[in-house]
Amino acid sequence: MSTMERDTVTDSATLQLGALSELLAGASTHAHKDKALPILNAVLVKGEGGRISATASDRYRLIEGTIAGEGELSVSLIPLDDVKRILALLKGEGTRMDDLPVTLTRLGDVLTVSVRGNSISATLCDGKFPDTAHLLEQPLNPSGSDLGVTDTVAFNPALFADYAKVAGKGAPVTITFTGKGKLMLIGLKGDKVEWRAALMPMRVI
Repeated sequence: MSTMERDTVTDSATLQLGALSELLAGASTHAHKDKALPILNAVLVKGEGGRISATASDRYRLIEGTIAGEGELSVSLIPLDDVKRILALLKGEGTRMDDLPVTLTRLGDVLTVSVRGNSISATLCDGKFPDTAHLLEQPLNPSGSDLGVTDTVAFNPALFADYAKVAGKGAPVTITFTGKGKLMLIGLKGDKVEWRAALMPMRVI
């Protein structure tokens, strides 16, 4: 349920502990590590229509994950340190509690995460996350790009290594090249999360 009274937003969404843990852990790998960039040193979470999504970017990579959830949650930018606190709370419930219901409640600029009587609250970032949805769309004809078979694509292996943490056990990671010098779309399959991701190629000097 979502209401607006003056400038105060009140939202509530419920989802499963295991799915939320995987969603936040995977998205947080792509958040910027520099606290001087608070908009990117965060994970954007929102929910409507029975789906909850999390998005993060460090300017070189972008990832978006989606899981099932009940209720609504307006766009909420959670600082990375608070995402880690939320993950610690969920982990504290045990690895065999994947089906436990977790409630996300937003009141104004404060988001509270509750599970089995335990809860923590986080003050959300003030600012607008970049519009990135169009970057994750599959090209209409990726095979018709101008990337030749002799072209070399370079990327930072440290950035790419995080995909092993996001992908489900034994799941492959696929790369779709969208053109010379353009971003690469990364295909990931999680255990409980539907993922979309993108990686910018590096300039070779």
